[in-house]
Amino acid sequence: MGNNSEPKSGPPPQTETPRVSSRKLESNRKNALNSTGPKSSRGKRFSSRNALKHGLLSRELVIGDGNGKESISEFQKLLAELIEDFQPQGRAELSLVETVAICDWRFRRTLRAEAEGIASAASRDIDSVLPAPYMTDMILRYQTTVYRQKMQALQLLEKLQQSRRKAKPMSGDTKSDTEEK
Repeated sequence: MGNNSEPKSGPPPQTETPRVSSRKLESNRKNALNSTGPKSSRGKRFSSRNALKHGLLSRELVIGDGNGKESISEFQKLLAELIEDFQPQGRAELSLVETVAICDWRFRRTLRAEAEGIASAASRDIDSVLPAPYMTDMILRYQTTVYRQKMQALQLLEKLQQSRRKAKPMSGDTKSDTEEK
């Protein structure tokens, strides 16, 4: 049973990455010095959005320009409605309501991205290439993540509000045990 022809287990052999010659590296450095990038504020703003395709990874809470432009007043309206619904008291409760609003806003963004992807694919010829499957998977992952964050914030908000209500008796509930007997 000491057959040496059996494959060995373990990691595959390491392959060396090819090294860039010093001449090519120096040439790349010189070429990089010639690249000045955008000069105007409009060009800089435009180039800062080069990688933005769907807005799902946007650092901006509300996307202010481009194809995915959103309305800051609509977000503020959503937040105001949630504050009215939940009546948060204290910084912690308000923070959780804001988290719910942000998650809800981002979830809506994923729904728009999904609808735009479907509409875009439907408008193409049948022979054209459909959107990459990873895009649909990515949107579903973001939807799931944002939905979970929203639900966690809602659950924690509910717990905080319940414990606050238990700690503070309602008016009319101040009867002592002896008065009830």
